[in-house]
Amino acid sequence: MTLVKDLMTSIVETLQVGDSVDLARHLMSAGHLRHLPVIDGAEHLIGLVTHRKLLSAWVSHGDPNRENARAVAAEIPVEMMMERNVLTVSPDTTAALAAALIESSRFGCLPVVEHGKLVGILTEADFVRFARKHLEAEAALAS
Repeated sequence: MTLVKDLMTSIVETLQVGDSVDLARHLMSAGHLRHLPVIDGAEHLIGLVTHRKLLSAWVSHGDPNRENARAVAAEIPVEMMMERNVLTVSPDTTAALAAALIESSRFGCLPVVEHGKLVGILTEADFVRFARKHLEAEAALAS
């Protein structure tokens, strides 16, 4: 049985309380990321910044003719715009259940938490990668 730990990506980038919206934008852009977990000093998940939420913050910002959005974003902490009620899974959750949760959630990812600490993230891209490998193996068997 395929489990979340078989598919998840270990966390590469996270944000912490007090980090700026501009830092979130930079990390997402540089790493081609759509989700950044926000953790506290003990690595406990406290929220999630999504690409969609970040775009919404940029679009809804005041008057771009009078304000430098990037300068303002450097002053705004991520906890002001992060999602707080985030669904999580454990590494031992079945992949089938995780897929159903992603399908029904609005985030496109599930942070993976073990013993209260963030240990990874499971994204739609992880499922696509799994499907590709499975389909390639299936094609190889058919040849």
